[in-house]
Amino acid sequence: MEKMSYDRIGNAHIRENGKKRNIFDKVNEIKIDIKGILPEIEGDRLIAMLSKIRTYYGHKKRGVPMGRKGWKGYRDLTINERLLYDYMLKKKLTPSTTYRWFIATRIPSDVKDKLAKGQLTVKKAMQISANRRRVEMSNQGLLLLEKIRTVMRGI
Repeated sequence: MEKMSYDRIGNAHIRENGKKRNIFDKVNEIKIDIKGILPEIEGDRLIAMLSKIRTYYGHKKRGVPMGRKGWKGYRDLTINERLLYDYMLKKKLTPSTTYRWFIATRIPSDVKDKLAKGQLTVKKAMQISANRRRVEMSNQGLLLLEKIRTVMRGI
């Protein structure tokens, strides 16, 4: 079975205190809190930080990954990452889950506008975003193959 991408989770809601809540609202709330702590961090940089915190948290919790003989241990977090990590622990947010939420809510601006106007459902917006990303990756692969063919013809 193919592994599911994080941006195609399919869940438009999460549970908080036993009640369903819109995933976009929760992510926006977290972003606002993070803006107060680290105003200079946003977008892809924030997702990269969450990814590093996620691996740090997982390795710290589980210890040495299997099959890694000369493993030197997990890398220490930077000051900004440490602040973000402490915030997540204080708010009882699991780094892995938070990272998945941020990946799942990465959608293009035009789709976000339609979502805000109520023209799309959250689930449909996530599907459109995933399809666009998949088509973009496919196009990049085709361009690369075409470049390889032209180079091979030149030899």
